[in-house]
Amino acid sequence: MDSWLGFRYHMSSPPFSARNSAVGAYIDGDFPRTARVALIHVLHDLVALEYVAGWPSVARELQRIGRLSPKLYGTTREGIREAEADSVQHLERLPWDKAVDFVERLYGKLAKDVGYRDRDSDDWIVTTPLKEVQAHISKEIQHIFLEERLGLEFRDGMVHRRGRKHSVDLVGRATVAMGDRRLDGARKHYAKAVGFFRHATKPDYENAVKEAVCAVEAAGKSLFPDAKASTLGDLVKWLVAEDVKLPKTLGQTISALYGFRSGGEGVGHGGATGGEVTAYVAEYILAVSASQIIYLVDLADAQGADIPF
Repeated sequence: MDSWLGFRYHMSSPPFSARNSAVGAYIDGDFPRTARVALIHVLHDLVALEYVAGWPSVARELQRIGRLSPKLYGTTREGIREAEADSVQHLERLPWDKAVDFVERLYGKLAKDVGYRDRDSDDWIVTTPLKEVQAHISKEIQHIFLEERLGLEFRDGMVHRRGRKHSVDLVGRATVAMGDRRLDGARKHYAKAVGFFRHATKPDYENAVKEAVCAVEAAGKSLFPDAKASTLGDLVKWLVAEDVKLPKTLGQTISALYGFRSGGEGVGHGGATGGEVTAYVAEYILAVSASQIIYLVDLADAQGADIPF
């Protein structure tokens, strides 16, 4: 599986400027001018390497994304220069989310293999296959995202919201732990949570939190049916009271997560005073929820439950 849920983690080595900078917030909801300038440099390289058909094809794709009337460019030097100038202008004017769309189209539509027509056989001889071209584009785009500290990453031809490696690993482990069919409900909730968080242009952090906590609740109810709990809070009380070896202090951390789900702004039950759900809060809740699901599975396994992992 190539998705974040499958926890394959593709990451270019961060450039020195990114490694050396102080830890700070990622740029969210923007594709700044500096990133667009860097992308124009990449486009120049791609045209020179013949990894795309040329400036006319780039300009027409930008016109399509920007909903501009198509312009026909000739094959003369003047026509190619006009297409190049239009490409730069169109890219600078695109709304940020449409610029992200162009990045995906660059990889998926404009990229092409490189080769030549054999004079004798008339066969097309490929010198650089499409996969290598796309790998090159992917690396260049990811490098821009890292240099510009954008809250995005480029994987498998698509732009996703960035997730720290630690969070990605925890999500992957939790997904494996939810592989048992009895945890189908928990897995569905968690998949929704990750989907809400990972949306590149319209992330929904409130629903990401809600679904992540619902996943913990669903997992607990499935793993400990004897608790007959109606809420996650009820389940924790039962786990602490019964001989399940759930320390009270750890139970409180699970209950606290449920409390935030109930009181966080816009998350559940009309909560408006529990704190704003930012991207960082949502990622933290995703990671903590993953850890709690893994722990509950281990706890049930220790009690002799038939959890085949």
